[in-house]
Amino acid sequence: MSNGTLLVTDSRTNATIEIPITNNAVKATDFKVLKAPKTGAVLPGQAGAGLRLYDPGLNNTAVVESKICFSDGIRGIVQYRGQPIERLRDCEYEDLIHLFVWGSVPAPDQQATLKRQLNAHMLNIPPEVISVIQSFPSDSTPFPMIMAGLSTYLGCDTSAIPTYVGGNIYHGDLEATDKAILRTLAAYAVCSGLAVSHRTGKEFCMPRADFGFLENLLLMAGIVDTKTGLPDPKHVNAVQRTWVLSAEHGPTNSTSALLLTASSLSDPISCLISAVSTAYGPLHFGATEVAYRDFEAVGEPANVPNLIASVKAGDRRLYGYGHRVYKTVDPRVLFAKQVLEDLNSDDNPLLQVAYEIDRVAATDDYFISRQLNANADLYGVCIYIALEYPPEIVPVMMFASRTAGLMAHFREAMTRRNQIWRPQQIYVGDYYPEEAAQPRL
Repeated sequence: MSNGTLLVTDSRTNATIEIPITNNAVKATDFKVLKAPKTGAVLPGQAGAGLRLYDPGLNNTAVVESKICFSDGIRGIVQYRGQPIERLRDCEYEDLIHLFVWGSVPAPDQQATLKRQLNAHMLNIPPEVISVIQSFPSDSTPFPMIMAGLSTYLGCDTSAIPTYVGGNIYHGDLEATDKAILRTLAAYAVCSGLAVSHRTGKEFCMPRADFGFLENLLLMAGIVDTKTGLPDPKHVNAVQRTWVLSAEHGPTNSTSALLLTASSLSDPISCLISAVSTAYGPLHFGATEVAYRDFEAVGEPANVPNLIASVKAGDRRLYGYGHRVYKTVDPRVLFAKQVLEDLNSDDNPLLQVAYEIDRVAATDDYFISRQLNANADLYGVCIYIALEYPPEIVPVMMFASRTAGLMAHFREAMTRRNQIWRPQQIYVGDYYPEEAAQPRL
């Protein structure tokens, strides 16, 4: 039973209130009726505002209602709009975009239309975007280039900026929102392709009208077969299946950053830039690059015990292990392992290191007692290692898979009643009592 009531008694005043429980949640604002006594140590402003809920890191605070993704960290379940991910393993990325953003797996004609629309946006690249990204030092990491490219896209079309045109554009207008979503998805693909090709010293190739989203991204990035100059079908298949696993995961750190920006009624490209800047942190999508570099630093399986010992001693973090949501085996790991089996690359020395890390940690009481298991990032990194991607390219590709889910959250935000996000704080600094202040002139 997920509905009911919660009886709360404030021991400071003996006041008792009854709070409705709906969908196994209570509203934080319902606690505001509980106010501190007028005498005491609580600062006057904080006491008068009513009882606040203190939740650093938002560990147990729901900020949105959503229909996009369901994950159960206890039973190990992930579903996209009610579809178990195992049913979606062979979907193309356009299928996922349509499912997330518009709520259903597309029919063949709908998929073809979506491909045409995305490709039309991809082919319409402002020359300033190319110039800005290619002006970066070639050894720069890709994400700053991507953010600069996205900003340039926005700067080249001021009509897409709500403030510039005088106010709200997208909230409540699904036609404008959907057009902007398609342009934003295409913009990320183009900026990623430009950044990766520039970083790796490969010539940027324009997208093709007959290619899908993923194939075009690989083509633009220069991740192609040297003989054909086209994306290797093996790569396309492996990355496509990997993207299904990481395409959406609810209000993660980067999704929350996007929603925070969206609450100010900003445009979707600005919202995506917020998500990108958050995603590159080493505790989010950046963890995939750090894990990759850790494998390189370990060098060979014989050195894994030293790594595990340093983690247990608290000297370092084991990236790719443990998850804030999953207290059981991450359900996405099984499917990632199947992709790796199909790639048949077990002789790769870095993969041997990764597998040994998982083997040792999975049998160690330190990790077992803390319910720390390999997560999808660990095996997602392994797939990109098997495909011989450089470490700095991995989070770019991983985040590309998430853009569909991010845009679905943006669209959902544009359909519900908007309220700008403004978290509260608990002030613990010095306070100058008003009664001790000098008389005002």
